Order: sequence, then structure tokens, then C-alpha cells
Amino acid sequence: MAGSSTTVRLDACVQSHNRNSIATPTPTTTTTQQPTYSKMLDKVEEARRKVGAKTDEFFTDEDVRNNSPRGWPSIAATQMYLPDFNCHRGFTSLIHRTLTFYELRIHCIEDKLDELDFEDDEANGNQLRSLPFDKDQFIARCLQGAGHLPTKLSPDQTNREAERENLIISSGNLQREYFQLLHMQYENKKFAKVSRRVQEAHFNDAQIFEHLDNKARAFMRYIDDFLNFEPDYVFQRFETLFYTNSRWVQNILRHICCIGRNKSSPTSSADGVRPTYSLRPVKLFVKTFLVLGNLALLIIPVSVLYLRIDLSRGQKLAITAASSVCFSIVMATFENRTAHLLVGITAFFAVLVTFLSNLPDSDSGM
Repeated sequence: MAGSSTTVRLDACVQSHNRNSIATPTPTTTTTQQPTYSKMLDKVEEARRKVGAKTDEFFTDEDVRNNSPRGWPSIAATQMYLPDFNCHRGFTSLIHRTLTFYELRIHCIEDKLDELDFEDDEANGNQLRSLPFDKDQFIARCLQGAGHLPTKLSPDQTNREAERENLIISSGNLQREYFQLLHMQYENKKFAKVSRRVQEAHFNDAQIFEHLDNKARAFMRYIDDFLNFEPDYVFQRFETLFYTNSRWVQNILRHICCIGRNKSSPTSSADGVRPTYSLRPVKLFVKTFLVLGNLALLIIPVSVLYLRIDLSRGQKLAITAASSVCFSIVMATFENRTAHLLVGITAFFAVLVTFLSNLPDSDSGM
């Protein structure tokens, strides 16, 4: 019995040792990515991971343009990103047709009111010299909340006052819509028209890159009816560089973009054929170029007139006129508003003439 109990104790110790010797799995910490709740950011991060770019919690306008699905979403993103593509139909011809439609209807009411007035004047003219409506009925309708509505008449009922009132109310409603459309047309005139070259590039982009069919591109074929809603008209002159096919221009733009950032934002599209650029460095480069060019247009003629004291009066006048012509060409290229164009040219010419009048006269030996 003692031997058997000793054996049982040994077996129990062996089992206990075996249980303790089994390797327990070490707990592993799994990092789960927090949901972004933004489909666009997910696409942008996917594109960044493909090219090994740095991840970020935010995305930019450039990211939206490069990663939007082909079609209308990509077109809207391009119009948002590129000011030159921020163009929409003005429907100018249709607006004028609608205005004419309202004019004809309002004229019919006007002619009918004149007819009623002349008939009442030939009768006794009392209705033309008193309230043109029944006061009690009008107050009763106002109390019911229907004072602003026309009076309903049965087909066999004739009421001169109600007829005139209904005509005036109908005319007021039509005039309200007419003048609202007229003012809208006046505001549309303040927007610049899109050039045919830019609209053609926009149309080709929608066809080649966005793959829009003929039905979807039908509204874009009226090439002279597009308006641009971007106030920076000067930058639009250089924006055609973004969709050029010239290799050396594309290389220059890439080098300019590297000044502001390492490279352009990646795209999640597998067959991206349209080169994308960062807009801010190019804008800064264009503004710097325009500022330096503007200074050169003034400094060069002033320097020649100041340093060359042996010039005759005719030569000085020729330099002033040539500089003014060059400045006028530049102003006509970048300024669409006629008043600002004339004021700018006159101011430039006045500065040169004032400077010229203070120079010593070489013909007099001074």
C-alpha cells in the first residue's frame, strides 16, 4: 500500500510538471487601423501607399482631383482645381428667349388693362376714380389668408373689379420673374467669356480622359456660350500650360512644382494619362514672372533715357512711344475691361512723359 501511494504521488508530480512545462502563448498586440469615415481619404491613402508616399490625416484639392472617379466627379474636381476649367454655360440665347416670352405675356395683360380702362372711361368713369377693388371683400379674404391670391370667378360670372384685380396680380407675378431674370442676365455680363481654345481643351479632356459619351458632351458643343467664374483673369492666360502635350513644358512644370513640394499628389487610377501638377508653386512662379516683367517694362526705358544723355529729342520720343506700345500690347493681352485698359495705358504714358520732361536737354548743350 505504501509503495502504491508513493507511485501515485510521483505520477501526480510528473503530471503537474508536464502542465507547468507547456509553453503558454504570449499575448500579441494587433494594431487595427481606425476608420476614417471618408471614402476619398481612403482612396488617397491607397494611392500614397502605392508610391511609398507619406501618409497624412488630411487630403488636398489636388488629391481630390487626382483620385475622383472618371466622369462627372472628376470633371467637377477639375473645375474646382483649375480656374480655367471653372466654366459653365451661360444659356444667353435661351435667357433672351425667355425674356421675350415674359414680355409678350406682360404686354397682353397691359393691353387688356388698357381696353378695360377705355371701356370704363367711355361708360361713366366711376371705377377709374375710386378703389379698384371691393374693400370689404378684400379685408375678408385677407382675414382668411387669401388676400394675396387672385379672386376666383365662375365662367358665367362677370366682375369688373375682380377681373382687373386678377390681371394686375398676374402682371405683378410675371414682372417679378421677368425682372429677376433680367437682373440675372445683367450679372452674367460681368463674367468673362471662355476662349474657344480653352473650351476646346475642356471638351477634349471630357472626351479623352473622362470618357463621356456624345450625349453627355452635347451641352459643351456651343463653344461661345461658356462663362468663366474665376476672378483671376491674368492667371488664366498661363493655365493652358497644364493641359499641353509638349514634353519640355511638362518638364518645366514638374521642376517648378518641386520648388514647393517634392512631387505631385499620387493618383489611384491605374490608367492615368493626364499629368497632374501642384497649382500653388506654378501660381507663385507666374506672379513672380508678371511682377518682374511689369518692372522691366518701366525700368528699361527709364534706364535708357537716364543713362544715354546724348540722345536727341526725337530719339527720346521714339523710346517713349515704343515703350508705351509694348505696354499697351501687354495690357490688351491680360486686361479684358476696356476702362481699366485705357486708364493703365494712360498712366504708364504719363509716368514716362513726366520723367522725360525732367531730363536735361542734350540739344541745348546742358
